[in-house]
Amino acid sequence: MEKSYSSIAPSNTGSHSLSYENVMTHKLKRYLPAGVACCLAVSLALPSPAPAKVYKRVNPDGSIELYNKNEGRRSKASGASRSISSKFDELIETVSARHGMDSRLIKCIIKIESDFNPEAVSPAGAMGLMQLMQETADYYFLENPFDPEKNIDTGVRHFKSLYDYFKNDIPLALAAYHAGLGRVKKNMSLPPIQSTIDYVNAVMHLYTGKKDRYSATAVRRLYKRIEKDGTIVIYSK
Repeated sequence: MEKSYSSIAPSNTGSHSLSYENVMTHKLKRYLPAGVACCLAVSLALPSPAPAKVYKRVNPDGSIELYNKNEGRRSKASGASRSISSKFDELIETVSARHGMDSRLIKCIIKIESDFNPEAVSPAGAMGLMQLMQETADYYFLENPFDPEKNIDTGVRHFKSLYDYFKNDIPLALAAYHAGLGRVKKNMSLPPIQSTIDYVNAVMHLYTGKKDRYSATAVRRLYKRIEKDGTIVIYSK
């Protein structure tokens, strides 16, 4: 889902005829030896470091937590690490099997959504490993979206409903998971939203290993075949 981190920018103060640096320089020249005053005046005139960004997280109990380190997920288009293995592997496989979904696909979704960070939060309100919006959590009666097992279970159930709606069309289900069902079913294609198109391509690249580009005008249906030895083959006709 469309969710990147927000920052709270400090407000700017009004301007005055005499700057802080000018006033302090005047005082330094008056009370300190010339050499010392000059050095300090130069240091005051240098631009101060840019203020650190402060991030906001809304906890399940409604409390607001402010912190200065972006602990959330990386950009969806980030290619920092292509690994989809995590400490949640067993949990993801169990939940995926319970709902008849391919665990590899779910891992790819979580990788792109939160990079396996169970505390990831976006300014839009998307929460946890599968970045669930509050409306989705309420619909599935999820009380704690930061609980890894409950978050994954709800996310898989939600994605499964979209997957079934689009008759096993993975790119369309992904687009609906990211942008909402209404925007996709309107034309039965990816919506012309660049972030959604990038999201679908990022997940599909991880899932299939291919660099096919999906767009609002070209979405190919993918099919899955399970060989006798258990190998899963993803292909398009």
